[in-house]
Amino acid sequence: MPDLSYKDVTPIGGELGTSMSKFCEDGRIIAFSSVVGDGLSDSLEANWQKMNRSTDHRWIRNLAIYDDSKNMWRYVGAMSRNSNQINWFTHKGVIQNYADAFIGIQAGLFCLSQEREENEKEPLKKVGLGFGIPVKAGEVVAETFFNYIKSRLKAEGNEKYLYIKAKNVATGEIKELKIQFAFILLQFQAYGAYMSFLMKKFGMRLYNTYVVDVGHGTWIKLPVIENEADINLSDSVPEGIFTVTSNISQIIFESSGQRYKIPEQRIMEKLPRNEYKVEVPGSGIFDFKNILDNECSNLCEHIIQAVKSDLVSINRKGKTIDYFAMVGGGASLIFDKFKEKIRAHYNWSEEIARDRVISAIELGIDHRYVNSVGFMLLARDQIALELEKEVNPDFEITNISTDDLENFRI
Repeated sequence: MPDLSYKDVTPIGGELGTSMSKFCEDGRIIAFSSVVGDGLSDSLEANWQKMNRSTDHRWIRNLAIYDDSKNMWRYVGAMSRNSNQINWFTHKGVIQNYADAFIGIQAGLFCLSQEREENEKEPLKKVGLGFGIPVKAGEVVAETFFNYIKSRLKAEGNEKYLYIKAKNVATGEIKELKIQFAFILLQFQAYGAYMSFLMKKFGMRLYNTYVVDVGHGTWIKLPVIENEADINLSDSVPEGIFTVTSNISQIIFESSGQRYKIPEQRIMEKLPRNEYKVEVPGSGIFDFKNILDNECSNLCEHIIQAVKSDLVSINRKGKTIDYFAMVGGGASLIFDKFKEKIRAHYNWSEEIARDRVISAIELGIDHRYVNSVGFMLLARDQIALELEKEVNPDFEITNISTDDLENFRI
């Protein structure tokens, strides 16, 4: 018998990434920096409001969440720039603090709900959450974090509720939100990408897929064999695009006559715009395109060596990989090199390599957001199972909101 209590459940997908946390509801994605910090005192916050000249008063840009475990306001994402002490949700593929990670979940759900209201829809009331955690955590930590989340929910009869108290620090407005949790599904982060491919590209047919997620501070490998993640071969390696930009910065520092250190962030900001020149004070313009290419090649080689080693283990079990997928913020820099390495390993034609080595771009999704979409689909699939219906595999991302500064003027 179908469980009709799931009929009004909204599927949500989310993940706490190394640099950005992303949450997805249907065609909407919100993303904010994966960092939290203690709020200012009332008097300092009042002074900050008086001095704040920004016209960007969006909630996602100026968000504080009340932490009832510490009885204080915590600034989230971009707003944490005003905190004396900040904590990242994850570091080198490991959740740093369960309470901070829980604040990240509250922030993601609140921002999604706020976006609904701003688009004349009802706020979130009842959700099923598909959530990605770092691979490095392992199954024991995943279960511990799952139990921690459940312990922070409030029981009312047989139901579990999440209470969120949020503040827009720029305007001083405070809102409270009460969300019923129908279920929580935890999986390793790159599994979200697999779910996206499963529904959109594979048409719900099961193919063994090796997922590589190249992020800001780590890259993740996750082989999915017969629809299950191979935990023994999964790993999160503390090497990512930050490694690439840090090495470029160091080379510029050593090569410039002025020995000037270019901040890694300045280099990173240029990459999405395909800009490869940076001004070095006292030395002129430095073109780092060749250095970038070399550093990306080195990172790709590290990834390929790990993949080849895993393929030996997979073959010994009598299994093969049907598809190789690369996603994450670094995929745009590494994907072509990765595809060519896989093609050479199997001696495939270019046509076969195009079909078998895939990216999120084929799904119409930015590399950075494919995991959150996949975890939303995982939650949607669970709802369909409970209702004894076929899952709807279709999705189209129509709106992405981030905590980057918008419409700045003085």
